[in-house]
Amino acid sequence: MRLLLLIIAAGIVGSLVGCELKKRLPGGAVLRPAARAGFEAPLASAAIYTGAARSSAPVIPFQVFGVRYAVDIVLVSKHPDWDMHEYARLDTPDGSVWIAKDADMNGVQTITSDLPNLESWLPEVPVHRISGPLEVEDKSEGRNIDVVLRYANPAGEPVEVHAKGTMPKKPPGKRNGNTMGHSRDIVAVVLDLERFGSKLKAEMRIGDKKWGFRRILGLIPFKFLLAQTQGGFAIADYRLDPEGDAWRLTRPGVPNTSWPTQGESGWEMSDQTLTHDNGICRFAYRFIDGELTQVRVAQVGVENETFTLWLNPALPDLRRPFTGVVASELRMDVGGQAGHGTGQVRAQWLDEDTVSLDIVPSKPHWLSDRPLRSIIRYLPDGGVTVRTERVVE
Repeated sequence: MRLLLLIIAAGIVGSLVGCELKKRLPGGAVLRPAARAGFEAPLASAAIYTGAARSSAPVIPFQVFGVRYAVDIVLVSKHPDWDMHEYARLDTPDGSVWIAKDADMNGVQTITSDLPNLESWLPEVPVHRISGPLEVEDKSEGRNIDVVLRYANPAGEPVEVHAKGTMPKKPPGKRNGNTMGHSRDIVAVVLDLERFGSKLKAEMRIGDKKWGFRRILGLIPFKFLLAQTQGGFAIADYRLDPEGDAWRLTRPGVPNTSWPTQGESGWEMSDQTLTHDNGICRFAYRFIDGELTQVRVAQVGVENETFTLWLNPALPDLRRPFTGVVASELRMDVGGQAGHGTGQVRAQWLDEDTVSLDIVPSKPHWLSDRPLRSIIRYLPDGGVTVRTERVVE
């Protein structure tokens, strides 16, 4: 009888462990091919307009981003103050760049880098940044990764990481990666796990102590070697001022507002598309008669678009007043992988100068708990402010 009870107990525990582990593992596309195809010939918005346009160029109603990490070393140490450590290499036109990302126990990430003008580097991603020395010894060759990093983490503790491993030859069977709750406060993001492997030897010192690595459900050491692309929506604070037939974008939108990134960027309008190139990523917001149908992000030197947003029906022309709430379905592609995220965008006018957009993700489950709200205000001087925040329910 005792043996039988032990077998039953082991089966129950194994089932629970399996279910919990499954929640953390990558998935597949959340939209079937037929559903994905419907976004590629979008319908016009159902909005019934009641007035003239408030600006000559359509507004940029929210901030998206898409970034590929050629190498991403992911570690979860046993240190009680830190949840996850990431060491990512971006290959840019000016050479490879390493950044350190430390997430606290609330999932809030901070970037540490010695890049000049760090506050204006990839300003579309509003992650808190610390400018400081980041010493990197990178002896990697091809798929063989061999790197040592030394820096001070956000708490001021000296950190030294040794990582050596082999990047897998092929992508995993399922590439829709779980965000593990990180940066929930600032992004609604989907992932493409282009490569995902555990053949990684790693050592980590924080302060004067060597730390081991936690195990997933007590089984698998949490140290992985990835190549991945991240893309999606981000919280935002910017102002648009007319410049020719397009806009000059300034962030933050309100002077003296505390914001992790800053700077100005010029946008151009051509063939109903607003574009901007920050030197690493190119952004293109595609409109048809003022209605937004698609947003594309492409990274220099990367074959596939890092992020593509599809809207069907098209988002209403937010320059023109309309009545009621008008909804558009959304599809999120990342790293060339179609349909990794889905949901809705719901638009309505709050008063004669203010438009509200609710961005409501629905799938996968690790995306659905990250709704955002974008408030667009038309100013008497012809400018427009856009503020996008996480919706806390």
